[in-house]
Amino acid sequence: MKDSVLKKVILYILGMIIGLTIGIVIFIPIVEDTAIGLVIGFCLGVTTGISIQPFAKKKWF
Repeated sequence: MKDSVLKKVILYILGMIIGLTIGIVIFIPIVEDTAIGLVIGFCLGVTTGISIQPFAKKKWF
């Protein structure tokens, strides 16, 4: 049970980091507003983290 929860938390955090990176690199120059760019990137990151979970294998962690 602990491994499953830990895996989900790590995937959420990695998704958030990826999303914030995308927000900083791509969306801030497009929308020209830091807050909106980070919110868009954060939403994409959380969505990515949630969608990756079913594909996570037990051997990853």
